Amino acid sequence: MGVYRWRARDTKGMKFCGELRAGGEKEVAEFIQANYGYVTGIKEVRKRKLFIKRKIRGRTKLNDSARESFFRQLSTLLKSGLPLLKGLDLIRQKSTGPMLEVTKSMILSLTEGRSLAEAMKLPEGAFTQTTLKIVEAGENSGSLNVLLDDLADYYRGENKLRSFLCNACIYPFFVIVLTICTFIFFAVKVLPVFLSLYSSLGVKQTAFLVTVRSVSEILSCYRWEVTCVFLFFLGLLYRQRGQIKEGCLRLPVLHDCYLKMMEQRYCRILSIMLTSGMAVPFALTAAAEALQSREMMQKSLMASNAVIRGTSISQAIALNGELFSDTSIEFISIGEESGSLPEMLWAASLVADDELQTRLKALKVMVEPILLLLVSLLVGCVLFSVASPMVGIISGMPEYF
Repeated sequence: MGVYRWRARDTKGMKFCGELRAGGEKEVAEFIQANYGYVTGIKEVRKRKLFIKRKIRGRTKLNDSARESFFRQLSTLLKSGLPLLKGLDLIRQKSTGPMLEVTKSMILSLTEGRSLAEAMKLPEGAFTQTTLKIVEAGENSGSLNVLLDDLADYYRGENKLRSFLCNACIYPFFVIVLTICTFIFFAVKVLPVFLSLYSSLGVKQTAFLVTVRSVSEILSCYRWEVTCVFLFFLGLLYRQRGQIKEGCLRLPVLHDCYLKMMEQRYCRILSIMLTSGMAVPFALTAAAEALQSREMMQKSLMASNAVIRGTSISQAIALNGELFSDTSIEFISIGEESGSLPEMLWAASLVADDELQTRLKALKVMVEPILLLLVSLLVGCVLFSVASPMVGIISGMPEYF
């Protein structure tokens, strides 16, 4: 068995190309004639090149915007009546960068007889485990087109939220970076002038100036040692980034926003999984993987076990707390009674998303003046520490009338 790169043309003149694992060129030609039309070229791929390509595909990453575009295009093409393989080939022809590598890998896997969910596993990191389970359920239940649209809507919401958070962090980031750069410039260029002036006049220096002088002497004498310690500290922070993130998310205001974000994400994933025909206990457990929180995953597992024992979904979720707010639990209860649980879960996710946007906007409005106040206090303290010896010199001078 080898891998062959092929080119074809149909009766309308449209060009196609791809890769296929087959026993020989004859088998590849039969595949092309059965699915596309006329063969225009067949070439075997060398094993070394194939190995390198698969290594590159193993590191392929897609962002939420690319995933939304992929699922939206694939759903539209499948609804138009095109076969899955031809639809992926059309997406590949219009794709560039990581998406091009992902579609090539998926086409190769599909031609080898794998399912869509199995083909999406091979480009590692391109799709999450939750997405793979949803696609697999859609293939089994025959509702793949609907689920692809739901996945596109889900990733559109994730991309919208990520963009909002990035835009909200731009202003504080620039203020903090500008403050740090200004402080470093002041300490390196301006403070030495004041230090030399006060030393020549024999003026008693403030504790701040003494500290800055000591730090400057240490940096000049132990430059490489300090650099190594700083790099080690950065590496330690990187290794402990998960614990640092969890600690920050436990802060009062951030914790509320984090729980609301997890709630709307959980509602959307659970709605999609129930639409695919999954059993409720399995959907509760599988949806918890999208939360990326061990504590909330444990609570979701407890709710799943309660449903297995015969408890209603709304009661199981209410007993395990922090998964949903009271509003979402009411939506779930209405959905259970009316038989429209997936639709009510999606509606609950929209309500949770609106509440999250409102909280984030309020947090942004609150952070900006607090940040400016802290920067002003810092600058004022530095100026007072530097200028106070000069005030002492002026006040000690004799007065002339």
